[in-house]
Amino acid sequence: MYMDHRILSKISKVLGRMDMSVMLLDGNGLVILPEDDPRVFALPEALVANPTRPLVYGGVTLIGTDEQQPVYVLLQGDSQEVKNCAILIAQLISTVAQIDMGQADASQSMRLVLRGEIDGNELTNVAREYGVPLQMTRIVVLFHFPELDEEKSISVVKQFVAEDSSDMLMDMGRHTAALIYHVDEHSEGLAAEKFAEKVTAACLEQTGQMMYAGISEPNSKLTQLSESYEEARAAINVGRMYHPKQQIFVYRKMLIERFLAKVPEDTSQEFHQMMFNRKTARLFNDEMIHTIEKFFENSLNLSETSRQLYIHRNTLVYRLDKVQRATGLDLRAFDDAVTFKLMMLLGKNSGNRRR
Repeated sequence: MYMDHRILSKISKVLGRMDMSVMLLDGNGLVILPEDDPRVFALPEALVANPTRPLVYGGVTLIGTDEQQPVYVLLQGDSQEVKNCAILIAQLISTVAQIDMGQADASQSMRLVLRGEIDGNELTNVAREYGVPLQMTRIVVLFHFPELDEEKSISVVKQFVAEDSSDMLMDMGRHTAALIYHVDEHSEGLAAEKFAEKVTAACLEQTGQMMYAGISEPNSKLTQLSESYEEARAAINVGRMYHPKQQIFVYRKMLIERFLAKVPEDTSQEFHQMMFNRKTARLFNDEMIHTIEKFFENSLNLSETSRQLYIHRNTLVYRLDKVQRATGLDLRAFDDAVTFKLMMLLGKNSGNRRR
């Protein structure tokens, strides 16, 4: 069950008047109320199997709002009074959410489509009711703005969405907004990338804060929108892990990064430390790493790299020679450069993945 800010605001006001501490968790155990609580709880299997039955676990009481796609209420305490209160709160939340969904407009309905909460005949009915084509080439562009409030951030995106277009922009919660972006089937997402560049640049200029964009693969069926949404999310999550200085991440271009993200952490560290260890620590200081990264960014072009680094070409060659003597890898050779790049990226799999 997806809850946008209007529903969460209503529920937050009700819960705020209670004397006891109440938390609301999503289906993955992530705290959604209070909104500033970053914790994630492991939901017991017994609760997931039977969500509407109160479960006492570790001194707290847990219960889900419904059987199909519940959110979970967590109360401190394990008395019968606490259980009764948990049941009433869960029923109240479920009622508020159902009323809101019954009054859903096109934007709210498409939000549920992106979340995968509407499919089959219900999806066909939504498409018919709001005149949304079942067949159209679309890309999901997901915007994430960790330091900004939703209204200000969405207003930046809206500046670039024509009112008479078939594109749809909606708040997805947690400092995130999604744009269902119609593209020409032959553009291969280039238009979406240019659009994201304009938006992120405008956000930085107007607010002074960074906005990140994830771009999915093009899909031609409305039924594939939830897949596109997950692709855009994955692009941001994986992209920020391996390329923290970038703002725009294209799912199609993140193939190596998506592969590396699935490598077990202990294996990643084992291979990373073959290249980066105590013996090479002095060699691979910040200046050397910056030099190598700039060399890779310029496709192994010595002249352009030295120009951008404001160093003599011979100085760059000298640094690359030092790497070759220490590691046996000549970064001017494509195969050796790829090997070094992979070893370097594997080092980002541990701490960054947990964050």
